[in-house]
Amino acid sequence: MADCIQASLLLPAALVLDCFFSEPPVRWHPVVYMGRLASFLEEISYKKASLSSLPQNTALFLSGSLAALFHILAWALPVYFIAACLSALHLMVGFLFAAICLWLCMAPRSLADHARAVLRPLSKKDLPKARTMLSRIVGRNTKTLDAHGIARACVESIAENCTDSTLATIFWGSAGYLLAGFPGAAALAVAQRAANTLDAMWGHKSPQYLYFGKTAARLDDCFNYLPARLSLVCISLAALIVPCTSARQALKAGIQYHAAHESPNSAWSEAAFAGALSLRLGGPASYPGLDVDHPWLGDGTPSATEKHICLAIQLMWASVWTGTLLLSLCLFIAA
Repeated sequence: MADCIQASLLLPAALVLDCFFSEPPVRWHPVVYMGRLASFLEEISYKKASLSSLPQNTALFLSGSLAALFHILAWALPVYFIAACLSALHLMVGFLFAAICLWLCMAPRSLADHARAVLRPLSKKDLPKARTMLSRIVGRNTKTLDAHGIARACVESIAENCTDSTLATIFWGSAGYLLAGFPGAAALAVAQRAANTLDAMWGHKSPQYLYFGKTAARLDDCFNYLPARLSLVCISLAALIVPCTSARQALKAGIQYHAAHESPNSAWSEAAFAGALSLRLGGPASYPGLDVDHPWLGDGTPSATEKHICLAIQLMWASVWTGTLLLSLCLFIAA
């Protein structure tokens, strides 16, 4: 029974840590060091690819693939062995270490804080400041966005990162626990976060990363495949308790538009948010050096407002807690 209780408390403990402490300072944050290692590996890999006798695109693909795999294992394996050693000392120590690892890999409070940083100047009609704040959470060009475009992009970021930054972490933490206890939970959560970091840095369709970052992008797709589908359930259930949102429309839009996006995962949560908030998300977007004609998701209005950002933040938190409770129940039953 003690094992069941500890297992079921792992995810809530990590989420409570995030609620109280948010993320550590930038200079101490593990994700910052993930990014530094990725930059170092990128520099070395490009040098090796330039010296290869293989065709340049093939050399870039192979070097990028090896770098991506090395990067993920370089973080996941040490975390696994540390967690295993701590768990051998005392199971509660292993529990605390795993909970801290999950906390450091998830970011719901940070996501909410960044969204509010966009909301504040937007509500004061300070569009230049709102665009600047938005540029910190999206990769698109924000300079030409009007107030509706800023609000819509902010909601899209909340919806996408609800899966990438939190639900995926708790999902893989749960899967890792079922496979190998607290060491497995810590290691797979860190592996997912490392893959997500690589995708953010290398997973672009620009000439520089089209081949080099292909494996990184596919690995991130694999890590998010099941969590993205879980997100539809969590968002739809969460909409039952968030005022001014529709659970029925969230589920309907998620089912109808889940395959509309070019990404195999992005549309699941974005479409569900669009349905829940009666919005139309997606559409054409401009990125540095690239214009992308994203499909529209949802049947509502594209004219998002500050109110929709507020509701999206509430829906994100409710979805995260719903996923946490559902997966914790699964761990309690399976432990």
